[in-house]
Amino acid sequence: MTCLLLVPAKKHENLLRQKVAGLSLAQRLFRHGQRSGIDRLVLSGTDDRELSSFKELKGCLVRDYSGLGDAGFERCIVCRPGILPDIKCLKWLKQAEIRDNEIMELQEGIFVFSPSGDGFELKEAFEKDGYFKLLDFLHTFLTKRPVICENGRIFDLTRPENAEKVEKILFRSLIKDSEGLMSRFLERRISLAISRKLVNTSITPNQITLISILIGLAGACLISIEKGLPQILGSILFLAHSIVDGCDGEIARIKFMESRTGGLLDFWGDNIVHAAVFTAIGVEWCWRTGAVSPLYLSGTAVVGTFLSALLIYLSIMRKRASEGPLYTSVSKSGRKARIVKIADFLSRRDFIYLVVILAFYQHLDWFLVAAAGGTMVFLAMLVWIRFR
Repeated sequence: MTCLLLVPAKKHENLLRQKVAGLSLAQRLFRHGQRSGIDRLVLSGTDDRELSSFKELKGCLVRDYSGLGDAGFERCIVCRPGILPDIKCLKWLKQAEIRDNEIMELQEGIFVFSPSGDGFELKEAFEKDGYFKLLDFLHTFLTKRPVICENGRIFDLTRPENAEKVEKILFRSLIKDSEGLMSRFLERRISLAISRKLVNTSITPNQITLISILIGLAGACLISIEKGLPQILGSILFLAHSIVDGCDGEIARIKFMESRTGGLLDFWGDNIVHAAVFTAIGVEWCWRTGAVSPLYLSGTAVVGTFLSALLIYLSIMRKRASEGPLYTSVSKSGRKARIVKIADFLSRRDFIYLVVILAFYQHLDWFLVAAAGGTMVFLAMLVWIRFR
């Protein structure tokens, strides 16, 4: 078993409480440890008042040094106050070899040792000086072995001015390679800026999702009124819906608040907004010309949208665990055939920019024709991928 040991240090008591992207450093270390597969997070020290103040660390084991060896831990990973290893780094530390009677040390301020080693009793290190006292104590019994981190990153937050830089890096890491071109290079820049403003507030990812849905539905209402300014404003709101919709996932991932409910709300909310926009274009076209055919086109696009969404849900999302995104590709297979790559490309939301452009040129009817055929082609591709 492996534990991540948090040790408050004298004169550095506040470092574990400083905020990093909406979470205290202690909370973020705890979450990184959980995601890396470390068995327990242990908070250790002598000041009971100090330890009891970390109430946000639910599930954390509070224990003095003398109990570590008896807890059955084969290795302890200890971070200097203010040091934040990422998940990849902790996974590597969990697997790295620990030699007998050695303490493995990284120059960034992390060391790894076995609390059950022979020849010393950790209870003798039970002092208020915390991290530094523990490290000095272990040096008297164990041989220091310097190592270099072979995977992941280690962030130094011992200086407050570094917090903003680390936040930018953490937010930038949220951009996925699977995203559409415009999403990666335009929308994400805006949504990440918004998310950085929201991350330290009490607003939840699900609340952001609901707000984005309302923005999208408001855009659909404007699109349904008439050509010209209403449709232009409606298409801009449709784009704003897509941008704000990116914030819910960003906040959820950066604060480790992902949930199955949130993933499903986001997925079905997007499809409801898309269906509303398809319907709005057909309604405006019908009112303007008196023709019925636009409503058939809207109906076809809406049916294709929801049948595709249902097939994706049944194939990909129904039995998927809540940790991490519920939907990243139309196929569960790790190997992607050409048809899967094409379907993944078509499922991206870059088509929203076409809606904005055509609204400016007052030709959203062209988009509806393409959407009616495109949703059915996409549905046929999903059926082929699912049942081939």
